[in-house]
Amino acid sequence: MTAMHDERDPQPPADPAAPEPPAAESPSLSVPAPDDPAPEALSQLGEREHADAVGDDYSGPELLLAGGRDDDWRTISAQDVRGCLEPPAERDNKYRRGVVLLATGSATYPGAAVLSAEAACRAGAGMVRYSGPERAANAVLAVRPEVVHGFGRFDALVIGSGIPDGHDDERAALYRSALKTGQPIVVDAGGLTLVEPGCERLVITPHAAELAALLDRLGLARLDADEIAESAGEAAAEAARLLGCTVLLKGRHTYVVDGDERLHVRSPNSWLATAGTGDVLAGILGTVLAARRARGDDRHHGRSAAAAAWLHARAGWLASQRNAGLEVAPSSVHAPSLMLDHGPLGGPVLASDVAAAMPGVIAAVLAK
Repeated sequence: MTAMHDERDPQPPADPAAPEPPAAESPSLSVPAPDDPAPEALSQLGEREHADAVGDDYSGPELLLAGGRDDDWRTISAQDVRGCLEPPAERDNKYRRGVVLLATGSATYPGAAVLSAEAACRAGAGMVRYSGPERAANAVLAVRPEVVHGFGRFDALVIGSGIPDGHDDERAALYRSALKTGQPIVVDAGGLTLVEPGCERLVITPHAAELAALLDRLGLARLDADEIAESAGEAAAEAARLLGCTVLLKGRHTYVVDGDERLHVRSPNSWLATAGTGDVLAGILGTVLAARRARGDDRHHGRSAAAAAWLHARAGWLASQRNAGLEVAPSSVHAPSLMLDHGPLGGPVLASDVAAAMPGVIAAVLAK
C-alpha cells in the first residue's frame, strides 16, 4: 500500500460464499447532485427547510459543528489513488479481479441500475452481478451484456441507488446477509434507510440532505443540509463517530472519514452536479472495494472510498473536456486539482459520460 501523500489545498477542502438470496426476484469528487432517486423518506429534503428536515418534535441531541481546519484533512493525490489500484497480472482471472454485486435500480428507477453497472464495469471489475426487478435487469443487460443477472459469490455489495426505500425492497435480505458474512457494503440513496449504528463494514455515500435525514431518523443529531454542507467536513467526521462506519460525504469538496483518518477530495469543476452521477460513484466504489478484497487486502475502506471519489471526479472533469472538443494529455488527468482550476471550463456532462471516461482516467493513473 502506498502511503498517503499530503497534497493540501488552501480551500476547505479469499472469496466468500454467496449469501442466501432473497425469495424472488444498485482530481476529487462530485458536487452533491440529488441522487436519482433518494429514499422516499429523503427524496424531498434537498429543497426543504430545517424544520421539515428534522421535524418540530425532534428530541435527539443538539450537535454543534465547528468548522474544520485545513490541516485536519489530508487531500489525496493521484499517487495515493495509484496505491489503491492494481492492474491485472498474468495469472489473474475474473474472480481475482473482484466480483461486485449490485442491488440497485427499481421498476420506478431502472436507470440507476444501468448507471451503476456501467460504472462498475468500466472501473475494471472482474465480474458484475446484478440483483433486481426484471425491468431494471433487462435495461442493464441491454447496455452491458457482460453483467450476470443472478446470484453467486461476490466480494462487495452495492445497494440503494435507485431504490425508493430499502426497508420496502426485498433486496434488504442481501444487505443483512452481507453484514453477517463480512463483505464490504456500499450504501447509497434508498439503502440509507437500512443503516443502523455499529456496522463498521459499511461505506455510506450520502449528500448533505441525506445525511441530515439519516442522523435525524436515528435520533443522533439535529442538523440541516446547509449546516452539513458548510461544516467543512466536520459533519462527516461526527457522523462517522456516531455511526461507527466509513462516511463519504459528497460535494464539490468531498470528505471521507474512516476512524481517525480524514481524507479530502476536491473536484476541478462542478459539472458533476447532474442526475445519476451518484449512481456512477457507487458503482466505482463497489469495484475498488471488491478488487482489494479479492486480492486479500480488506483494510482501509476510507482510502478506497477516497480513491473512488477521486477517480469519479477526474472522470467528470475528463468528460467535460471531451464534451467541449478539447484534447487532454494523460499528465493533465492526474495533475493536482489546483492546477486545473484556471484551465478550460469544459462542457456539460451526463452521468453516462462520466462512466465512459473511467478507463482513460485509470490508465493515466496507472501510467503515472
